[in-house]
Amino acid sequence: MEYSFYAEQKYRSDGKVEARVLTAAEAEAAGYEDGYKGTKDGCTVYVNGFGSERAVRNFLSDLHGCIIME
Repeated sequence: MEYSFYAEQKYRSDGKVEARVLTAAEAEAAGYEDGYKGTKDGCTVYVNGFGSERAVRNFLSDLHGCIIME
């Protein structure tokens, strides 16, 4: 995988964003790569790669209506 961490963002129909921080192994197991766009569970899903977990969390903290799932 190109990055160490990935942000999975699920844009729900109610305007909320559910997000998870994934390791490279978790992203690979889910079939994700940097720049992925698709649908899952009725949501539009975007995945972006980052060099550190902190960078992912900083990115997600700027998203309006974002709920970070642990």
